[in-house]
Amino acid sequence: MARFSSEAWLAPKAFTVERGRSGWALDKIAAAARALDVSSDFLLGLTDDLRPAAELARELAAATAAAGLDDPAARVAAFDDGDYVGVSELASAASDGAVVKQERVTGRVKLRRAWLARHGLVARNCRVIEVSGESMEPTLVDGCSILGNLAARRRRTGRIFVIRTADGLVVKRAGKDPSGASRIVSDNPNKHAWPTRRWPSDAEIVGEVKWAARTFA
Repeated sequence: MARFSSEAWLAPKAFTVERGRSGWALDKIAAAARALDVSSDFLLGLTDDLRPAAELARELAAATAAAGLDDPAARVAAFDDGDYVGVSELASAASDGAVVKQERVTGRVKLRRAWLARHGLVARNCRVIEVSGESMEPTLVDGCSILGNLAARRRRTGRIFVIRTADGLVVKRAGKDPSGASRIVSDNPNKHAWPTRRWPSDAEIVGEVKWAARTFA
């Protein structure tokens, strides 16, 4: 498509927009972008790249196909190279019991094969999850990442687990009261805010937490 002179086509409107006396509605921005064969982001001053989104999408799709990454198996293989293997990353789990209904994969993380083997872990059984909330502090801080072993689902007192409850995914320690009844325990010493509670009858262990990482401010 031939390009038009943006100065001539938009001059009256741009004059008022640049001086803050007017603005463009979304349909006008879209129409201007189509007429000028540029991206709407360019018209809004968000990028210096004039190419429209459709052109960028075609270019990205071509590059992805050329690299073989449009094949799911190839995407996995791209992470499984030599000393490293890809582990799926899930959406956040909450240590405070907040709702996390959809356990969707959001990406993949590379881990050393040797490290996994040394700890008796298999990549396909592992998931990396970000922890949200303060109930497991100081052991697991808000925003840290954990590695859950989905093959370890036997409840063991003192171990930390990712648990599926009616409230979604939560991260808690397995405990017992003096009578031997199972309890869900928060590591945070503020038991008024995070009391120890009975293990829900419908709770399902997703996996045991085997590793954690955090960022220091």
